[in-house]
Amino acid sequence: RMGKRHGKGRYTHHGGAFYDGEWANDKKNGNGKYRWADGSTYEGQWKDNQKHGKGTYRYANGDAYIGSFANDVQNGKGIYKFNNGDYYDGDYVNGERTGQGIFRYANGDRYTGQLLKGAKNGQGTLVWKNGSTYMGEWKNDAPNGRGKLSMKSGDIFEGQFLNGRIHGEGIIRYADGSKFRGHFKNGKRNGPAIEQDKEGNRFEGTYKEDHRDGPFVEKDRNGVES
Repeated sequence: RMGKRHGKGRYTHHGGAFYDGEWANDKKNGNGKYRWADGSTYEGQWKDNQKHGKGTYRYANGDAYIGSFANDVQNGKGIYKFNNGDYYDGDYVNGERTGQGIFRYANGDRYTGQLLKGAKNGQGTLVWKNGSTYMGEWKNDAPNGRGKLSMKSGDIFEGQFLNGRIHGEGIIRYADGSKFRGHFKNGKRNGPAIEQDKEGNRFEGTYKEDHRDGPFVEKDRNGVES
């Protein structure tokens, strides 16, 4: 069409960037490849000069995104490969990792769950390379709220977390069959507590800064003081 780019063609910008692909009504429409001056590229679908549809964006630093675009940014399902070996497969909203996704880290850790603007938020499970797991609530990329921490040793904690630390009410079930129920502050036992050995005998008292504070009353499995 007179004066308007339409069909297939290549356009090179001043500075070295170029677009090679389909045009309609003088705009990038259809399939095409754009290469920026810094070496980053996008190859995929376009709509009215914007990345829209399926495509692959390769960043100058070696990162890569393969998935859906809308309105020139990542939207929908996609895979992001980081240059350090980390890997994300999941939802995007307006260019942010938001929704449900899986993070596989180069060190062997794996997170499966909800995200908000790139951070773990909502319900999710983190499995460490060593076999320990955390399953529960997240906020601002850290355990916050109620969760379950299962250690490789076999010990299990269930209760409250705050900014990644055990904080609030909770119970520890040790691998040897004994238990601890009580209050925690910044990862340490603090406040009223009940300890129970593997025979079922209970010890009631108070903890301060992760140590017993004052006398403990011993009771048998029937609740009778010894």
